[in-house]
Amino acid sequence: MNGIVAELKGESFFDLDIDIFVNREQEAFSLGQHTHDFVEISIVGEGCGFHYIEDKVVQVKQGDVFLIPIGTSHVFRPSSPERDKVLVVYNCIFRNKAMENWSHYFTGNSETIRLIHYPQERKGRWLQFQDKHNTIQNMIHNMHCEYLKRNQGCEIILNTTLIQLLILLQRLEMEKEYMPSPIDKLDDVMHFIKNHYSKNITAQNVADHFYMSISHFQRQFKKLTGLTFIQYLQNIRIQKCCELLESTDISIHEIANLIGYLDMKFFHALFRKKTGVTPRKYRQNFQDWKIE
Repeated sequence: MNGIVAELKGESFFDLDIDIFVNREQEAFSLGQHTHDFVEISIVGEGCGFHYIEDKVVQVKQGDVFLIPIGTSHVFRPSSPERDKVLVVYNCIFRNKAMENWSHYFTGNSETIRLIHYPQERKGRWLQFQDKHNTIQNMIHNMHCEYLKRNQGCEIILNTTLIQLLILLQRLEMEKEYMPSPIDKLDDVMHFIKNHYSKNITAQNVADHFYMSISHFQRQFKKLTGLTFIQYLQNIRIQKCCELLESTDISIHEIANLIGYLDMKFFHALFRKKTGVTPRKYRQNFQDWKIE
């Protein structure tokens, strides 16, 4: 993908000689898309929004769980900057070496375990699960409380709970309760949109290109992404705009043209709706964040 993709280092999070870190984050628009040198299990605890992961945009809601390995770029963002549009995500991150003494607990043919150890061998570089009974959320919530208190025996409780969590993901996987990142014809559609987002493309153009009826295309696209074609295209364009604001000194007017918008009034209104700030303020906020 284009633009700056930051890499988060585990050394910024892990302490107390514990290879596990747990936090609760109310997502905003300040953090850009990033990779990390640790494994992450994330669950949406409250609200809804979007998960920008690799070159896809996944609509998320409470109970959505993601297993994100080393090297996969992603960022969570709320559906709107409005105060009532909250997206709260619990994150449990850990180093691969934390599992060195636990290998005998896990089955060798598990997608979950293969993704953790050999992410480069999978086409879909993440797994998504549904926490239908709040079991995973309760486990990570308890881990978060334990991490904050840091009482005696904290490390043992965090390690044993993480083992239980990974075993539970394996069970969901075996029960077909997980959703691997989709690899089918519509995946090619998304790739097409990514390569043509700056042009004046419509749903009809894309449907024609892939020899699909417009009604079938729109139904399948909404089913796969949770978004209409226009919503997805706008998200891709604004995401690219953010990347250009972060990584270049190109004027805002020129950036708007590059991502497919000639109507500056519409562009400014859309950007503010999606991020909560103007393009100029977004660029300034990013520059301030880099200095910090």
